[in-house]
Amino acid sequence: MLAHNLKEETINEFIPVVEKTVFGKDIDDKFRLTIAIGLYVNNDVTLAGAAELAGRNLNSFIEILCLNKIAWGEYSEEYYKQDKSALKKFSELRAGSQ
Repeated sequence: MLAHNLKEETINEFIPVVEKTVFGKDIDDKFRLTIAIGLYVNNDVTLAGAAELAGRNLNSFIEILCLNKIAWGEYSEEYYKQDKSALKKFSELRAGSQ
């Protein structure tokens, strides 16, 4: 019985957060979207998986993430190193041609 009450209390605490969501047709849609965003932010599902869970196409889901200032693309340390290297080579080539 205690476990059931804990779940009910958790749900009751979560409802005001879901209701504040401006995206969604009704409470069920808002709930699905909120859960999908949470799972995505926690890296529990992929971007495409979260969009599917939310019942949105990928572009629509990305737009919702952007409007909520949630990053949807990954820019890893490896990508940063590659970009830094490419910019250095570009700068060297440009300096050599002048």
